[in-house]
Amino acid sequence: MKLVNLFKNSQVFKIALVIAIVVVGYIASVFYTQMQSLESSVNLITNSTETQLELERVLSIISIYETNLRSYIITKDDSYLEHRFLRRGEIDRNFTRIKKLVANNPARSKDVDKLKRMIDYRFALFRETMLLAKSPNNDSALLNAKLHESSEFTEKMKTFVYKTINAEGDKLKIHNENHQFELQDSIISAFLLVILSLLILLLSFNKMNVDIDELKKTNDELKFVNRSFNYAEKIAGFGHWKLNLETRAYTFSDNFFRLLGAEPNSFKPNLENIVKYIHPDDLDYVMDVHKKSLLTQEATSMMFRYVLPNGDYRYIMSVGTFTRNSKGQLVKTGVNYDISNQYKKTIELEENNKELKSINEELESFNNIVSHDLQEPLHKIQMFISRIEAKEMELITEQGKVYFSKIRTSANKMQALLIDLVNYSRTIKGDKVFVETDLNIVLRQVIDDLSLNIEDKKAIINLETLPVIKVIPFQIEQLFVNLISNSLKYSKENTVPQIAIFLDDIGDNDVHEGEIISDENYYKIIVADNGIGFKQEYAEKIFVLFQRLEKDSKYSGTGLGLAICKRIVENHDGFIKVNSDPGIGTRFSIYIPKNVV
Repeated sequence: MKLVNLFKNSQVFKIALVIAIVVVGYIASVFYTQMQSLESSVNLITNSTETQLELERVLSIISIYETNLRSYIITKDDSYLEHRFLRRGEIDRNFTRIKKLVANNPARSKDVDKLKRMIDYRFALFRETMLLAKSPNNDSALLNAKLHESSEFTEKMKTFVYKTINAEGDKLKIHNENHQFELQDSIISAFLLVILSLLILLLSFNKMNVDIDELKKTNDELKFVNRSFNYAEKIAGFGHWKLNLETRAYTFSDNFFRLLGAEPNSFKPNLENIVKYIHPDDLDYVMDVHKKSLLTQEATSMMFRYVLPNGDYRYIMSVGTFTRNSKGQLVKTGVNYDISNQYKKTIELEENNKELKSINEELESFNNIVSHDLQEPLHKIQMFISRIEAKEMELITEQGKVYFSKIRTSANKMQALLIDLVNYSRTIKGDKVFVETDLNIVLRQVIDDLSLNIEDKKAIINLETLPVIKVIPFQIEQLFVNLISNSLKYSKENTVPQIAIFLDDIGDNDVHEGEIISDENYYKIIVADNGIGFKQEYAEKIFVLFQRLEKDSKYSGTGLGLAICKRIVENHDGFIKVNSDPGIGTRFSIYIPKNVV
């Protein structure tokens, strides 16, 4: 009790304050001397640490540069080389910083100069390697040798850098030990003095300071939360409201007012003021749902329209639920958010769907016309051509026979075109029912169907075992028919056509749309021939509708066959590639996912 009364005596606190000021002054002078020593140690430690960091960054940039160069060599993608000059400039900036850090260390400066020369030589190797890689007639052996030389020199450079880093680490360890000793000495010398000077202040002011700090911290945090929440509401386009069911008082957030096209707190928060903004056609529905929820205390969710003061409409989704506040009072809390953009997009999507449905119906009608109405007169033309050839050809002049032959050829081309159009339409709109299918059985059926063409060409078909996978059977059959027919059609004169169909392994460098593919995810089926081939620059063009590389009349076709193939493979979530050399042959690679559904 006496001690408590003593603490309440203002004279005692004044004396304590004077003593504390004197002691703190003494401690300040002691600390000033010790802090100067500590500052020197910290500067040394910082210098060593930053030197290590800059050296690590140099190695990191070299590694990135080397990785990008190798990636370019593998992929021939120039994007890997886009930032090489920026990285070289970054290394120069690193060396500038390193030179400043080791300026007071002659031995380390020599190491840095040596490293700079090594870096310059390494970039010279980079340039030589890149020029070899970009050369159209590059020598792979020379390129590999240059890559090997680059790797060995990089390792040599890394060894030198890590030796320097380790030396800096040893120096850093010594500095740390000295720093810890000085720090402990200053702490021990100051600790007792600080305890004596501050004990009186802590005992008298601790409670008050703690309360004030906590109150200020809580108040600042609350203000920050409120500002953040209001800002989030404004960005997200929603506002919240509350209704205390006991006091019947409404509370609106700032952005709730903004959703109404009004300024925050521009009117009193109550139901009467809100109904003025609700669209007349939606008012009864909104009020009915809201009032029922107050009776049943069930959550609500409804969409309605606001009519803003400028006459614009705003579509609103409102959700509300019930909870109790800290006083135990029942409160309904709701969130209104603006869905005008989403609603308009939904309407646009519905309109687009209607338009798409109409287009599909027109396509279906077109397909029926191609399949039936156009085929009928064509069949009659071909029938009359056959009758004339059988009975009337002797009565036709030689020029007439030439014209007649062109009529027959044109009719046949028209029929082939109509058939291909129907087949292409089936790949787009046909039923896509996936069935577990043995591709070997499908291929045998295809070869049997094409037996006359195969015998006519005296072609050799080499088949290897193919897998059983889930596919759309009639489309896969069409795929092989088109590819084999294509190989037979574009075979070389006076050369026996050879067609090979087999399952191949996927290489480590196979890439599709920037992603590496593997045998774990895809089957790779090859259809290869020894036909006339084409230039590889046309590899994408051959899959485009109505595109034909060969204009010679002896190669018949509509330009739809390979477009159908591409569509079929895409229907299976796969893709198709082609490699070809003029006069050597063509190789189609079909990739079909293993997990196709």
